[in-house]
Amino acid sequence: MSIDNVKAQTARFLESETAEVLCIRGNWGTGKTYSWNEALKEAVANRRIGRDKYAYVSLFGVNSLADLKQEIIHQTIDVDQVGKSFDFQDVESYVKGAFPGILKLGGLAGKFLGENYTSAGVAVMYMLVRNRLICIDDLERKGRDLRSGDVLGLVSQLREDRNCKVVILLNDERLDGEDRAMFGGYLEKVVDINLRFRPTAMDCADIALKAFDGTNEIKQLVSERTTKLGIDNVRVIRKLYSFVQQIQPLLTHYKPGVFISVAHTIVLMGWCHLQPEIAPSKEFLLRHKGMFTGYSLNNPEEDELIPQEQEWLKLIADYGYHATDEFDVALLKGIEDGYFTKEIIDKHATELNQRVEQGFAADQINKAWREFYDSFDDDLNEKLKGFESCIAESAKFYSLSDVISVVNLFRDLDRGPDGDTLLDVYLEARRGERDAYDLIDIEVFGRRLDDDIKEKLLALEEQEKRSMSVEELFLMLAHDGHNKDITERLAALPVEEYIRVLKHHKGSEFKVMRSALTQYNSLSNPDIYNIEIMRKTNDALQQIAEENLVNKVRVSRWGIAERLAKIPPEEPQPTAATESPTA
Repeated sequence: MSIDNVKAQTARFLESETAEVLCIRGNWGTGKTYSWNEALKEAVANRRIGRDKYAYVSLFGVNSLADLKQEIIHQTIDVDQVGKSFDFQDVESYVKGAFPGILKLGGLAGKFLGENYTSAGVAVMYMLVRNRLICIDDLERKGRDLRSGDVLGLVSQLREDRNCKVVILLNDERLDGEDRAMFGGYLEKVVDINLRFRPTAMDCADIALKAFDGTNEIKQLVSERTTKLGIDNVRVIRKLYSFVQQIQPLLTHYKPGVFISVAHTIVLMGWCHLQPEIAPSKEFLLRHKGMFTGYSLNNPEEDELIPQEQEWLKLIADYGYHATDEFDVALLKGIEDGYFTKEIIDKHATELNQRVEQGFAADQINKAWREFYDSFDDDLNEKLKGFESCIAESAKFYSLSDVISVVNLFRDLDRGPDGDTLLDVYLEARRGERDAYDLIDIEVFGRRLDDDIKEKLLALEEQEKRSMSVEELFLMLAHDGHNKDITERLAALPVEEYIRVLKHHKGSEFKVMRSALTQYNSLSNPDIYNIEIMRKTNDALQQIAEENLVNKVRVSRWGIAERLAKIPPEEPQPTAATESPTA
């Protein structure tokens, strides 16, 4: 039943003076109690309520009918106190007014009943429980010694003999087998109105975030994502919101897209942490860290997934989550710890910020192209300003191919000097970067490249190569191991340079160089420069291995000597290059 229908039925129940029993069933955390309290407060405010006394009782841990009766007595208040903060004077006034003479009766009971005074007092006071509105919550979490059949029997008595209106709130699916069968057997005999509370995920988000402090933007952000995942637990949604709200101040110095992306991950990771019995497991998300795109619906590896994991895969794909990177892992750690640190966030957010800026730059230049071609408006200057703004503000995020397309457009429109200025802006922004002058993309995509521009780019590329240090050559080899301009010059270096570079670097740069120098181990047909690089690397490693036992063990894992042993000795040697890079 929709939440609106449940509200309407609850309002009718509250307004009626007829003694009857209302049962509202629904999953844990979906907002049953909250919705009941809101309906009750609204009925009291509008004076549309059929009783003037109200008691709310949670059965969590209650083990006997005596305890339940005692709770009804203790929790009874005037209905006009619903929603107000606790005031002992109100309770004292109520007790004196509701139970005249109860103190005298208690004194007599204490005199004649001795140790049974307390239970006798409760029994006497319970006799006065009449004409009340009573809410009994958490039936599924009652103590072991209290049966649901006994509770419903008491509820029936309260309605039939005491003229009470009773509402029962529970998740009936969580009753154990015997108790559930007993509840089902009594239900139709005792309950007058039986409602299934089944709000949508959006309804639950509204319930969860309605009374929370914070901006509407963050609330909407969390609501959209919890709804997308189908999260219908109000408590979980509130915790997810608190995580997102907590991390927001740590991301104010980054692009807005960074916060949106982080919130997207936190909602998913937080759900997996808070509701492991429903959500995808954290291990599933982390299993192939950084390679999650391998979980493709068309990937043979999917056949190895169990049915539950296949469902999780579809869920997170529909949600728009594709890969678990180091930042995602750090966010999960923060969720598990309950807090996020600025140091950890800054460590990872910078890279994400750059990706966001790249995405924004791509969107802007695509927008400029659309605005140029999607009309016949005669406002050329305005259209070209869009391209000028893109390159002026985000030149470093574009490829050479992107910029050449813009330059060609300006030249075709007799704005050649303006286009050449944009090219200069781009080249200056990417000065010294790898592939800044690479013509491969232009050739692959068939972009027109005018001769004067080509000559300019080739001259810059050659100048860049000549100024490259030995260390830069080794690092470049890792990314472009078949570029002869790099391999030829490295093959010409003496073994002493290999030793110097390998012993000078450590950490991440050492890993890059090792990857560069071992990449030919699995190559079936290395060329003469690849072979010479392997030979000189092996000679350098052998000399390093002779220094101590530790280095000997380290060198044994490179595998270059084993690969060289499989290469015929008669293969030609490369001619040494006449120029060497700057050391």
